This record gives sequence, structure tokens and C-alpha cells, in this order.
Amino acid sequence: MKTKQELLEKYKGDKEFYDLIDAHYGTKASFQIPEVGIIFFDRELTKGIVGGEKLSYEDFIDIQIQTKLEFRSSFFMCWVYTPMGFKGEVETFAKGKICFKRIYDEYMLPDTSIHMGKEDHVWMSSEGFGKLNKGDCISFFAEVYRYIKKSDGKKLDYGLRNPEGIEKINKYDLPSDDDLLMQEIDSMLCETCSMADYCSNRSNCMRDPKERKLLKKQMFDLVKGTSKKEK
Repeated sequence: MKTKQELLEKYKGDKEFYDLIDAHYGTKASFQIPEVGIIFFDRELTKGIVGGEKLSYEDFIDIQIQTKLEFRSSFFMCWVYTPMGFKGEVETFAKGKICFKRIYDEYMLPDTSIHMGKEDHVWMSSEGFGKLNKGDCISFFAEVYRYIKKSDGKKLDYGLRNPEGIEKINKYDLPSDDDLLMQEIDSMLCETCSMADYCSNRSNCMRDPKERKLLKKQMFDLVKGTSKKEK
């Protein structure tokens, strides 16, 4: 596609996207859509996508919509905000490639709060990692980049490249699923708190510490109990 009209023609049967494109085509706006994630309209963001060097601006908008939520959301957060580092356990190797069983990431939001995320079964180029063995756990920093994934139609996804600052760590230094769950609960409490507007950031919570601790434990136990029942 090379024109706004072509793009609108494709979405003439979907009023939500048709109206969104019609109103914000060519702007620097971005919008959160539940079934898609964030759609960016900034032309500058068309640049720098690996495998998408020939994407038109119209293709860029279209591919974001078509990708829906089928991308590595935690790496996306690192791309949007400020990545603070990564940790992972080596699972296997292939020619010129290394696969991590899971990669944990940390990123900082504009309010300076630090959040953790994870992505499973992540392949990267082995260049820059040096000598590693299966089962090794490492911490490192890397560039977050966008690329076109073509295994199931053209979709936009996020990966890591150019690792540096590699250090071997003990396995127990990796955050657990419980750690990540507790972080999500912490964020939920902040977002729904009646005193949120009076906190300059999440590090100076005005809620009673004992009350907050108890509420976190209750929510944690509730979620864990529900998860066990589903299994």
C-alpha cells in the first residue's frame, strides 16, 4: 500500500480502525487498543525495522494492526521505556545461535519505578556471548530491536541483539514466577489506590505498610490458589 486511501479501503468494514486511521494518519499520535496494543502513527518509526526496509508508512500502520497482541510484550516495554538489563539461562545452541530457556528483563518507567518481565524460549545471535555452556545463567545488556516475523504472515515483533557486559550468575539470582507475580500485584495496588495522585512515585507509598503487606499477601494467595485449581 502506498496511499491513505488504499489503507482506508482495507479497513472500510471496521469502523474503529477506519476512523482511527482517518483521524490520525500522518500524525505522531499513538493509541492503546485492547486487542492490538499500542498503534504508532509516527512516520519516523517506520525506519529501523529489520526485514521491513521496504515497508511503506501505510504498511507500517497495517502490520501493527495485523500483529494484534502476538509479540513479545515484555521486550516491547523495554523498547518503549528504558531497559535496565537482562538475565537468562542458556537452553541450547544452533549454528551461530543461542537459545535462552527464559530471559528476564528490567525496565524503568518515566516515574523511575523499575519493573520486571520475562520472555520464554528466546533465540539470539551467539556473537558477543563468548564461551557458554547449556545451563549457564548470565546477566547482560542488549539492544532491543524490532523485526518482521514471517513465520505466520507478516507481523511485528521485538528481539535482542548486540549483547555486552556479560557476567555469569548463580541460578538463584534469576527472579522466580512468584517474584514477577508479586510485582504485578504491587502495580495493581498502585494503579487502583485512592491515594495514587499524592505519591510522587511508587517508592514513597502513603498507604499503611502493614495494611499494604497484608493486602499483597491476600491477593497473592488468591491468585496462586486460582492458578492451582485451573491446573
